[in-house]
Amino acid sequence: MLTDELWDRFGALTFEDLPDDVVTTARHAVLDWFGCAIAGSSEPLAGILRDEFADEVGPCTIVGSDRRAGVLRAALINGATGHALDFDDTSPVMGGHPTVPLLPAALAIAEADGRSGADVLTAYVVGMEVQSRIGASIGAEHYAKGWHTTPTIGVFGSTAASSWLLGLDADGFGTAMGIAASNASGVKANFGTMTKPLHPGQAAERGAMAARLAKRGYSANADAVNGNQSFAQAAGTGQLDQERIDRLDGRWATTRTLFKVHAACHQTHAGIEATRSVLAGGVDPSEIESIELTVNPSILDVCGIPEPTTGLEAKFSLTGTQALLVHGVDTAAVESFADGPINRADVQAFIPKVSVRTDDSLISMATRVVVRTASGPQEAEADVSKPTTDLAAQGSSLRAKFEALAGPSLGAGGASELADTLENLQTVDRIADVLAQTAR
Repeated sequence: MLTDELWDRFGALTFEDLPDDVVTTARHAVLDWFGCAIAGSSEPLAGILRDEFADEVGPCTIVGSDRRAGVLRAALINGATGHALDFDDTSPVMGGHPTVPLLPAALAIAEADGRSGADVLTAYVVGMEVQSRIGASIGAEHYAKGWHTTPTIGVFGSTAASSWLLGLDADGFGTAMGIAASNASGVKANFGTMTKPLHPGQAAERGAMAARLAKRGYSANADAVNGNQSFAQAAGTGQLDQERIDRLDGRWATTRTLFKVHAACHQTHAGIEATRSVLAGGVDPSEIESIELTVNPSILDVCGIPEPTTGLEAKFSLTGTQALLVHGVDTAAVESFADGPINRADVQAFIPKVSVRTDDSLISMATRVVVRTASGPQEAEADVSKPTTDLAAQGSSLRAKFEALAGPSLGAGGASELADTLENLQTVDRIADVLAQTAR
């Protein structure tokens, strides 16, 4: 059974079992998520969720506020808050945003139980490796049907991380995964709205719930992930592809994590980078007559909003991000995706000058651009699907991103102090002390 196979491989992991590059990447992901969540706590959706679900009591911190809640509600609110800006990491193995559905569940359980930073990092890796194998094996067809893989696959990562922290055995883990299979949900039709960030929040909450119920003796079919009438049959193409799981033997999917440098959908990044390279080559933005993008057709269901008029829509718009870039708007800045920049007259006037073509031969995270001026066309191509091999440089870049995101809420000193803590998370005795540093 798949759940037995996964728990045999990852259920008994200890922090000492983790290679250095896995620990480093996990720390980077935690640092990145905290920055996104602290900045995201100022978003309207985060305030709505706090008002609905949080109060002044409970064992768990609501990141970026002085509010508290129970384990499940904290996982929900922090999960949604961490994705409010859509600036968090992605994974080509899992096929979605890997950290945001699982880390908030791990943090909530760990805070309530008095667990350490090393415990959180280990649980995080367990969740990453489990959800990555399920995401890889269900294939691209799942996403193409309209399912949002961040929650539908992430709920299994959340469940695995929670199960590890709660000390479940193989039978308990199978039960928890069976419960999770009935809680895998989220559709792409809600991209560009507040409900997209709600998806990973629900996955975090439901994964924690699944593990907690299993620990109490609740029942479920352990084969509900991949058996008859299962998640794989209902939401995939029949069964998970075992060969794709086997390809990951001896490999750590955690190290394949990709981090965003632009505050928009990751599938807009290749186009932004390609056009930036043309501009860096000496093309004057004021002389650009048109831009043509060529992308994999699957991208159009994700970031194909043709005429964005809100900041949220602009995050999921190939045309909108190009118009912002050409007119000097910093796509790495969160404030660039408020409603104001995309509604500037010059930006709106340029959007119709951006056209999009498709090519099945391109991967989903690669884009070709043709920038046309009176002097002739300039072409470039970018691919943002490869993780870096320079982890030290990645760490420096993510720290700068973190301080830019967290600084407005915590102050420069507070953001720097929290970054120091997160960069040494494995030495922290109580994860509650880390979360306390996020309060306004």
